Amino acid sequence: MAQQWNPLQDLVLLQDRMNRLFEDATQRRANDAGDQFERADWTPAADIYETESGYGIAIDLPGVTRDSVEIDVDDNRLIVKGTRNITETPLRTERPRGKFLRSFSIPGSVDPAAIGADYRDGVLQIRLPKRQEQKAQKITIKVS
Repeated sequence: MAQQWNPLQDLVLLQDRMNRLFEDATQRRANDAGDQFERADWTPAADIYETESGYGIAIDLPGVTRDSVEIDVDDNRLIVKGTRNITETPLRTERPRGKFLRSFSIPGSVDPAAIGADYRDGVLQIRLPKRQEQKAQKITIKVS
C-alpha cells in the first residue's frame, strides 16, 4: 500500500531539522567560548515579555515532569534544561523527546537572587524581577 504524501508532515520535519541545525550552531559557538553546554535533542518554544517590574519567560514543556526541569543562573545566563521521556513505543513520532536546553541572556537590571518559577499546565513561567532602584535623596549639608 502506497503511503499518501503529507506536506504538513514534511514542513514539520523541515522545521525540526532547521531548529536542530540552529541549536547546533549556537551550541558550538558557546562551546568555543568555553561554556560546557550539554547537547540537546530538542528546543522548546518560548515567549519573552517585559513588564514595569521585570521580565517573564514562558516555555512550553507539555509532557515534561516538574522534577526533570532544572533552572540555573550562570554568568548572566539563564539556563533551562531537562528531559522529556516517552515510555510508549509510538507508531508515528511527531513530538520531540529526550534532552532539551534553552539559554537566555539576563539583562543587568535583573535581580538574580529574586528569580522565581512556576510550572503549571505544561508551561514553565519564569519571573525575572528588576532590581529596586535607589531613589535620589536630597541631603542638606551644613557648612561650618
